[in-house]
Amino acid sequence: MRIVLGLLLPLCIFAQSYGLRTLVENANKENGLITAKEIRIKAKQEEVEAAKSAYWPTIDVGASHSYVSPTNIVNPGQTSSAFATVNLEIYDGGRKSALLDAKRYEHEAALFEKRAFEKSITLEIVRHYYGLQKLRATLQALKERSIELQAQIKRIKKFKSAGLSTQEEVDKLQAEYDSNNYTMANTKLELLRSERNLELLSGLPVTGLKKNTFKEPENVEFEIFENIKMLQANANAVGENSQAINAGYGPQINISDTYNRSRFDDTVSMGDLSGDGLLLDHQNKVMISVNMRLFDKGKIAKESEAVKYQKMALLSEIDYAKNEQMMNYNLSQKSLETIRTRLKSAQSALRAANSTYAVLKNKFEVGLIDNIAFLDALTEKTVAQSRYKETLYDYEIGKSIYYYYAGKDPKEFIR
Repeated sequence: MRIVLGLLLPLCIFAQSYGLRTLVENANKENGLITAKEIRIKAKQEEVEAAKSAYWPTIDVGASHSYVSPTNIVNPGQTSSAFATVNLEIYDGGRKSALLDAKRYEHEAALFEKRAFEKSITLEIVRHYYGLQKLRATLQALKERSIELQAQIKRIKKFKSAGLSTQEEVDKLQAEYDSNNYTMANTKLELLRSERNLELLSGLPVTGLKKNTFKEPENVEFEIFENIKMLQANANAVGENSQAINAGYGPQINISDTYNRSRFDDTVSMGDLSGDGLLLDHQNKVMISVNMRLFDKGKIAKESEAVKYQKMALLSEIDYAKNEQMMNYNLSQKSLETIRTRLKSAQSALRAANSTYAVLKNKFEVGLIDNIAFLDALTEKTVAQSRYKETLYDYEIGKSIYYYYAGKDPKEFIR
């Protein structure tokens, strides 16, 4: 019994079907590129924490040991020293504040970048998901055509044996059958390629797929892309970096306290004077310093100006991206309307093709028409079936694209 269960369990797992939402949600957790974005967010958060730490005083310790030869009363042969310094930057012209704000904007940009990338991955999964459905529908139509051709070949061969048909008719049908098999082989290759791409994106096997559709768009409120919000955050970060550079023209005020302790060996004495008496074995030094840049031939100003131009470039990108998103949003609306019209046309074409094929098939089987008319009707029926299914799935893809350019996450509208 355990052996049987052990054999059946992998088959059950392999045969498990996944819906579109499951594929997207698993990609958000398992996709390596999304994980990389998450790691980048953590790195930016650590940079924010590092910028916050700049407000705290620093404590440094050190030690040294030196040998000197020859020696004199103020230069003993060996000196061992240890020190501890506490330093606090009282004022820096606003540099630390600007750098902290810049890091916060960079962290915010990383968050927007991850969300934008997740949406783009969702859109890719949707395209492959419905692309698979289209290929499978095409393959099914080709299989049905192959079965029909095979049946007609057998029938015509029987007629030929009875002297009621010719070898030419058999060869014509056989050629169509072989051509259909070649098309099926190509379709299977495309199907395999699409399956592997979807598995790479989602991290799940896609042998079985559940049927999902998107909610019909109603009262969808337009929102700005996360990509645009990311650019805006980056522009803000660049602006703060410019402020940090300008802070170099402000006064820089520091206070420090250094405690030093030393030990001297091989000291020299001269009469009543001893090196031990002249050398200090400990000392505490408190120092406050103020400095300010008066002239640098415009170096800091030019550096700041260069960074400002970077911000201006980003702002120009933002304006273009907004117009581009709005353009694609409007086009996606028109595209949906066009696909709806095409869907009606495909439905009518399929009904007509099925009716024509049913009539011509009966006429062909009783010898009222030749194989050319029959094959044309069969081809028209196969093409109509594929186009109808393709249009159905193109409509679902169109809805996902519409939600995407509306600034929404398509995943939220899967049903």
